[in-house]
Amino acid sequence: MAAKKNILIVGANRGIGFNLVKAFLKESWDVTSTVRPQTLAALDRSVDDLYKTSARVLQLDYLDENTIEEAAAAWGDKPLHLLIKVAGLPPHPKPWNEQTADLLVERFRVMTVGPLLTINYFLPMLEKTAESKVVNLSSENFGKFMAYRVAKAALNQGMVTMAREWENEGRNVTMICVEPGFVATRLTKWTGDDDMYTCVAVMVKLFQGLTREDHGGFFKWDGTRFPF
Repeated sequence: MAAKKNILIVGANRGIGFNLVKAFLKESWDVTSTVRPQTLAALDRSVDDLYKTSARVLQLDYLDENTIEEAAAAWGDKPLHLLIKVAGLPPHPKPWNEQTADLLVERFRVMTVGPLLTINYFLPMLEKTAESKVVNLSSENFGKFMAYRVAKAALNQGMVTMAREWENEGRNVTMICVEPGFVATRLTKWTGDDDMYTCVAVMVKLFQGLTREDHGGFFKWDGTRFPF
């Protein structure tokens, strides 16, 4: 019997992250998830739901680099086959001239800096297997929400830049960005045009089927590749 593959899903106690946890468990992956220490300390009901699955739970907060380093240490030296970064913040529905410096910096730290630092800390584990993959959940819409869009654009460009550098360095890790669909979650205030379960089911197949030809690409949840 083949050994289970290992997956880490960052931001997994609600919404898309939680549904990805359940979907990959059904696919017989060894699933590790993360929640923020504050969420765990608050005894949030979403954490109870996560513990009811067989997924391992680690603490990680994009705003605290120490927690990223500690999560990587807690992972140990086992290979990491798939890293999916879901955690983020909601759009801020204010016009451009009401986007404050604090708001812009916070969105940038959570949706750009945190995900890129996470890759850095977990890269040694990703390189322990010949076919590892990194997936960044991103966005190609929300054009009216400046802070959100600027941070996601930076994530997309950071991914492309890192992907090119990895090719030059000879690293065999495939990395992409994915627009996961406009599904109803707490982040979207329970509004959305796409079905959660359909989007997650299709993305699970997409992620498992990624090849080196997909490296550095930006995809819609249904597998359509954006020109990028």
